[in-house]
Amino acid sequence: MAKINPNFAAEIKKYGADSFEACFNCGTCTATCNLTEKNANFPRKFIREGILGQTDEILASKELWLCYACGECSTHCPRQAAPGEYMAALRRYAIASYEPSGITKLLFKNSWFSILITLLLAVILGFFLFTIKPDMVVSRWIFQYFSYEVIHTLGLIIFSFTGITGVIGILKMIMKFKKMEVKDPKAKKETLLNVFKKIGEEVATMKRSRSCDEDDTFWKTKPKWQQPWLIHWSIMWGFIGLLLATSLDFMFKDPATTIWLPSRILGTVAGLLMMYGASMSIYYRSIKITDTYKNTNLVDWMFLGFLWIAGFTGFWLEVTVGITSGFIVNDIVFILHTIISMELVILFAFSKFAHAIYRPLALFFYYSKKA
Repeated sequence: MAKINPNFAAEIKKYGADSFEACFNCGTCTATCNLTEKNANFPRKFIREGILGQTDEILASKELWLCYACGECSTHCPRQAAPGEYMAALRRYAIASYEPSGITKLLFKNSWFSILITLLLAVILGFFLFTIKPDMVVSRWIFQYFSYEVIHTLGLIIFSFTGITGVIGILKMIMKFKKMEVKDPKAKKETLLNVFKKIGEEVATMKRSRSCDEDDTFWKTKPKWQQPWLIHWSIMWGFIGLLLATSLDFMFKDPATTIWLPSRILGTVAGLLMMYGASMSIYYRSIKITDTYKNTNLVDWMFLGFLWIAGFTGFWLEVTVGITSGFIVNDIVFILHTIISMELVILFAFSKFAHAIYRPLALFFYYSKKA
């Protein structure tokens, strides 16, 4: 028998779902959703589970991650229950529930904690950075007051903690899926090749998200370069490209040598993609272009701001490398860029960015069991 938690409604509101209790179960949201299928009935199903407080069912649902927050359901809701915002809040709740330390819950629910942890982490990462560049004047000054070994070890502990936390979150999600899985003897399993093909197509082309924009009454009249799916795609592949370029830089060369190495070219293209996606996303949220962009919490603003700053400072450094400029401001920009970039990586498992792992994983289980 499913557990019922009447206090869940108050809890999920802390994650950004303010109006879902206004729902009277008419089904309009599901009828208008372009992504619902016979065996993936949302958002209506999740609203009922939320009202009953069936948290196990919510956390074990692969369908939660099939929604791309296009906002069509909220636009057509006759009760202004904002089912799209509710689905987004459930994903934040799921990320916070999978993450074992409790940090994510505080980040999502407490704006002041988000600011505090970000600043504290920036200071620690700044000190850690100086242990990598011990010949800098600031580094020598810091080591007079704080031991090199202590700072370096603390930085390694933070990176290790992030990695372990991310792995635990993934394992918890898988265990939830397995525990609540309903066996259907008539359902035919997809081959692994077909499953990975579908996931690869989705990740590479945003096929499902693109279909939302193409059928949306507002976005289908807009050029492709303005559509949300392409903005999302640009942020995702821009970040992945920059992470790969940075890793190649770190492994094979001194980053300050030349701008014409393949890793630098990859970084430039990826940086342009990420800057475009982050800029458009910030712009859409600033002007509240549709209902989807009307409610943006502090964590989302900080995430987009970090992406934009990381891209901007990266291009600043690219230009200064090209003209071999030696101004002290470039050292400051380098420190800022590196700290922001490291924060993005470290906070990956503790922010909405974690959906970049959870969504493909959910798609794997969904496609594997799809009849």
